[in-house]
Amino acid sequence: MSVKYLLPCRCGQQVVVEPRRAGETIVCSCGESLQVPTMLEMAALEPAPPEPVAPSSGPAWNWRQGMLLLGGFFVLAAIVIGAVVYHWDRPIPQADQISPEQFRAMAGKLTPTQTWAVWESMKQGLDRRTDIQYEILLAHYHGLLSIDAVLALIGIALIAVGIWKTGRQGDRETRR
Repeated sequence: MSVKYLLPCRCGQQVVVEPRRAGETIVCSCGESLQVPTMLEMAALEPAPPEPVAPSSGPAWNWRQGMLLLGGFFVLAAIVIGAVVYHWDRPIPQADQISPEQFRAMAGKLTPTQTWAVWESMKQGLDRRTDIQYEILLAHYHGLLSIDAVLALIGIALIAVGIWKTGRQGDRETRR
């Protein structure tokens, strides 16, 4: 940035001139033609006050950065939603909701034949498919996790597009 000078006019106004205009004729706002002095003579003029620096006219964000931010929000939302769904909405089978004390109390009331039947069924594992309410809750849970996975994939795709486009932009600038 070069120094600018104030060239006085007969009307009393001062016109801002740059050293590169030395020797030219300029017009004051009053209409008077003024001869800009030479560089050597211009040094004797009063320096003009510095102009305030205007903010950059370019956008603060470009669409690539927006894609990266939006993708980050999607991934973060997917993580939070997934954690909440897993922690609070995960269905627990009714058989797993029985406390050990309740189980002991129930087992103490069984006859030997009933105990043997329960033992044989436990060797095959708990059959949770007979609990319809559990199946409904499990389907709901899997649906929420599927939506969460889609959110995460959208976020990852947006981030990938932002990174890919940024990388290609950097390749073009390197070639120049």
